[in-house]
Amino acid sequence: MGMDITGFLIMDGDGDQVLADAQGQYLAFDCPGCGHPLLATTLENQRGSDEDHPAECPDCGGAYFLDPRLSAKKLYIHSVEE
Repeated sequence: MGMDITGFLIMDGDGDQVLADAQGQYLAFDCPGCGHPLLATTLENQRGSDEDHPAECPDCGGAYFLDPRLSAKKLYIHSVEE
């Protein structure tokens, strides 16, 4: 089951705030590499849920996964290359 990330502070791997839209277990955000819209989820084994199941940008090929921190109500978007 995925984690509800609605209302979480969304940040990139460097800790900078990212404009994104979180609803339930889903997150919509712009690809940091090219600006193409992406969708990721915290649902296990689904797009963006972990490093082995990244959300891949169809435009530039960048790959990203979500790293939620429940106790802090923060979510980090990490590049698979980081």
